[in-house]
Amino acid sequence: MEYSVERWINQTVHAHPLLSGVVVQFSTWGVTVFGIMAVGLWLLSPPGETLWKRACAAGLGAAALGLGVNQAISHVWHRARPYEAHHAIVPLLHPSADPSFPSDHATAALSIAFGVFFVSRRAGWLFLLFGGLVAVSRVLAGMHYPSDVLASAAVSAAAGYATARLLMRPILTPLIRLASRLTDPLLSSLVGLAAIRETALSPLFRSRLIAVVCAAVFVRIAVAERSQLLDELPLLVLAAWALVTVAIVHLAARSYWPQRESSIQQT
Repeated sequence: MEYSVERWINQTVHAHPLLSGVVVQFSTWGVTVFGIMAVGLWLLSPPGETLWKRACAAGLGAAALGLGVNQAISHVWHRARPYEAHHAIVPLLHPSADPSFPSDHATAALSIAFGVFFVSRRAGWLFLLFGGLVAVSRVLAGMHYPSDVLASAAVSAAAGYATARLLMRPILTPLIRLASRLTDPLLSSLVGLAAIRETALSPLFRSRLIAVVCAAVFVRIAVAERSQLLDELPLLVLAAWALVTVAIVHLAARSYWPQRESSIQQT
């Protein structure tokens, strides 16, 4: 049953070159961007404030813990990748010899997301949305079965809860204090960092940046589908993307991302 679902997904993605290109790029660079986002929480945390630093530490710690659990699971059950078990499935990315179950990429992204979520729900929802897209992209790329990323989600939720709630005080908090003694003076001494921080946290800047990026993606879709631009499907895609853009810009402009530690909704 799962093979049938994966084969249908694989055939559908291969039938749409634009979708294939998006999946390849997102699946390739998604986890890297995600890690940079997590580190950005630390860099954007003003000296003396610790909530975003705790979120960063919980996310990165959860990723390490989740990947360790994956290694233990793979030694118990070495599940072949979809394209290894079924020649009808053609991966979009370079084949990997690692086990299929669970997905390391999905675990890394979702573990970071859950670690952040269990420290700050408001910021965590954004990370969970991004992490979910990374996980889905692994299935769309033909690298994993849906159950692989579902298992990754379970491992990631447990790892995120463990680092944010169980290991925070005894292990991570002392490490955060030690690291802060090293990074806070350095970050405070960097000329212009405070201005960069304020700009990055500005709702106006965020909304304009998102609008520009979404507009560029809109144009890219329109150019790629120019020969069928007046057909029903491309028009629906463009309309859907326009609605998504409006929604995201609206959320950014309403200060959805917290600006100060006291304003972040804690769990």
